[in-house]
Amino acid sequence: MLDYEQAGVSIKKADALTEIIKQDVKSDNIGMFAGLYENPAFPEHYLAACTDGVGTKIIPLLDHNKIETAAIDLIAMNLNDMICTGARPLFFLDYFATHKLDVEITSRFIKALRQELAKFNCTLLGGETAELGDLVTEGHFDVGGFAVGIVKKDKLLTRQNVRENDVIIGLKSSGPHSNGYTLIRKLHEKRLLSDEEFVQALEPTYLYVNEILELCDKELIKVCANITGGGIADNLNRVVPEGLCAKINKAQIPTQPLFNKLLELVGAEEAYNTFNMGVGMCLITSEDKSDEVMDICKKYSPFVFGKIS
Repeated sequence: MLDYEQAGVSIKKADALTEIIKQDVKSDNIGMFAGLYENPAFPEHYLAACTDGVGTKIIPLLDHNKIETAAIDLIAMNLNDMICTGARPLFFLDYFATHKLDVEITSRFIKALRQELAKFNCTLLGGETAELGDLVTEGHFDVGGFAVGIVKKDKLLTRQNVRENDVIIGLKSSGPHSNGYTLIRKLHEKRLLSDEEFVQALEPTYLYVNEILELCDKELIKVCANITGGGIADNLNRVVPEGLCAKINKAQIPTQPLFNKLLELVGAEEAYNTFNMGVGMCLITSEDKSDEVMDICKKYSPFVFGKIS
C-alpha cells in the first residue's frame, strides 16, 4: 500500500519541526489553530491571525481550470482555523506566485477571493503578486493566505472550557478539503483512483465560519477543531485538556464513497492520519446544548460521534 510518506510528505518530520519550534520560540501560540495577540490598545480583546495555503491540490485545480475553487480553498484553510478560537474575521491578504502573469486567470482568482470573503464580512485588504519564472514551473501558480480576526478575551474558545461528558459533534466535509493531495495525486497517477473519483476529490472546502460565529454568539460551544493534516485524532488532541480524552466512534461518521475507496487503498491507520474521513469540523459542547448546536449547523449534516471522558 502507498502511504503519505512514500508519496513525498512526512508527517513525522513536520511534528518534529513543530517540537523544535516550540522549544525555540517558547510561545503559547504554537500548536493552536491561530495565533493570539494582545495589546494595551485593546485590553478586552485578542487579535487572532493565521496563514496557510492550498498545498498540492493547486496542481489538479489548475489542470481542471478550477480557479475559483482555489480561491475558496485558500480562504477556508485560513478562516476555518481562525474560527476555532471564536474570532470574527476582519481582513485577509493573499500572496500569488506565478511562473508568468496571466491577467485573466489572476483576475478570476482575486475576484473569487473578494466575493467569497464578503460572505463572512471579511475584507480583502491587499496582497502580493510575484512572477517567479525561475522558481514556479510554467503554467502553474501557488497561493498563500493571511487572515486577521478579533475575539473578546472572555469569549475565547479554549480547551480549558472542556469538561467530562461533553459531547463531540462532527460536521460533514465536502471531501478531502485541502489535505492529503500529494497522496491522492499519486494514487490517481497509478490508476488506483479513477478520473471520476479524482475530480470528485476536487470539491471546494466547506467554510463553517458563519454557523460557528452564531454558536459563539449564543454561547453554545466550548471549543472546536478544524480537521486538517493529521486527521481527526491529532486535531481533536489540540483542543482537549490534559487529564481528559476524546472517545470517538468512527461508525457514527456518515460514509462517503471516496473515503471508502481511500480506506481500501491505503488502510485505516494511514487514511485516518492523513484525511478528514468525512469530518470537516468537530464541535465540543455540553450534552444539553447539542440539539440546538446541530440545528444551527444542519447545513453540514451534523452527527454526534464522541464524548469527553
